[in-house]
Amino acid sequence: MDNNAKNRIKALQKLSFKPWLSEIEISTQTETHFIGFGSGGANAVKYIWSQRVKAQFTMVNDQRGAEIPEGIKLIPFISPKILKFTGKYGDITVPDMAQPLVLPDDLSKLFSENCRFVLLASLGGYTGTKMAEALSLMLHNAQKDYITICSVPYRFEGRNKQIIGLQAIERMKTIPNCHFFELDQLKDGQEDMLLCDAFPAGDRYFYRIVYELLFKQ
Repeated sequence: MDNNAKNRIKALQKLSFKPWLSEIEISTQTETHFIGFGSGGANAVKYIWSQRVKAQFTMVNDQRGAEIPEGIKLIPFISPKILKFTGKYGDITVPDMAQPLVLPDDLSKLFSENCRFVLLASLGGYTGTKMAEALSLMLHNAQKDYITICSVPYRFEGRNKQIIGLQAIERMKTIPNCHFFELDQLKDGQEDMLLCDAFPAGDRYFYRIVYELLFKQ
């Protein structure tokens, strides 16, 4: 590994709030494909695309009715849900994490490409959690070139999402090239951060990690 690669890894380790950084191999692949899973991963992909990064971009999410930039491919995926309760304004549902993951055919075909895959997800929901874990393991076993970056939900998103996210991290720690960060840590020194600013801050942090790891010279 050359000095540039070692320096990038050191920089990335400084961005990690906890020792959740597995051993990462810096590749020499020049073609990169960013794939975002769930709403958190999709928003991260859109932000990285907006920074004029030269790469391929794909979102895997239920984005019905959403405006998708022309430079980003959408693979629709609707996660299984179960009814939690019926409220005044309708049914309240939660992800059914017990359901097995079935990958869309269009997504499976992507991984036949010979490029560097960067998987982005916010853990805690069905799509981001299930796909980040399953595809990281699949790419590792297939000896593909990949990096996975995942965020842990904010506390205000609910205890259940945090538990799902932390349990996923425990399972994924043994998979190489996976990096995790806590969204709550972005609020340190910013106690007055508005709710409307919380998730965009996460998008910027995804980009910061990607920049340090892949593009900073």
